[in-house]
Amino acid sequence: MLKRTSLVDDVVNAFLKDVKEGRYQYGEKLPSQKFLSNHYQVSLIVLREALSKLSAIGMVRFHQGKGTFLVDSQDRTSEVSSDFSSLIFHDINNLRSIVEARQVVEQKNCYFAAERRTEEDLKEINQTIEKMDQNLPNYNEFAKWDLEFHISLAKASKNIALQKITLLLIDSYRNEVPKFYQIPGVIEKVLQEHIDIYDSIRNRKGLDASNTMTAHLELPEKVFIEKLNSQK
Repeated sequence: MLKRTSLVDDVVNAFLKDVKEGRYQYGEKLPSQKFLSNHYQVSLIVLREALSKLSAIGMVRFHQGKGTFLVDSQDRTSEVSSDFSSLIFHDINNLRSIVEARQVVEQKNCYFAAERRTEEDLKEINQTIEKMDQNLPNYNEFAKWDLEFHISLAKASKNIALQKITLLLIDSYRNEVPKFYQIPGVIEKVLQEHIDIYDSIRNRKGLDASNTMTAHLELPEKVFIEKLNSQK
C-alpha cells in the first residue's frame, strides 16, 4: 500500500501532466475539490495536501469564497522578480551574487534530480530538449524551452524550496536569454550540454550532471557580466 506522501506526490505529478496537456487553463478556476479527488482517485485529504504542495511552488492560488486557480508561470514570481531583475542588471555586485546563487541551486537541482527523478520527469526533461532542437533557428522559442528545461530539472529534484528559488532566478534572466543565443555557435553548444545533463540524470550520475551544469552556466554568466561592465 502506498504511503500518503507517495499518493500526494502522485497527484502533484498527475496534475502537472494534465496542465502540460492543456486539461486546465492558466488563470482559470479549477474544478471543485470533490471533482478533482474523484478524477485522481484519492481522498479529499490527500487532494488537499497535493493542492497545498502545488500552492507552495506557485502553481495554484487559493481565493477564499471563489475557489482554486491555476497560476500562469509568467505570473508566479512576477511581483518579486520584477524588482529583483531591475536590481540585478544595474549593479555588478548584485549580478555576481545571483550568478553564484544560480550555480549552487542548479548544481543541487541536477544532483537531486539524478537521485529522485521518475520516468515522467525524464519524459518532461527530454521533451524540452526536443522542442529546443525543433526551434534551433528561432532564438525566442529556443530560449523559452531552454528555461523550461531548467524548470523541469528543479521539478525533478522534488525539493519545493529549490523549485521556487529556481523560478525566481530564471525570471530574473528571462528577457536577456534570447539575445545570448545570437552569438555564433552558442545555440548548438547549449543544446549539446542539455543533452549531456539529461543523459547523466537518466543514468543517475548526479555528480556528472552537476559538473556539466557548472560548465554550462559559465559562458552566459560571463556574457551578462561583460555586458553590464560595458554599460558603465
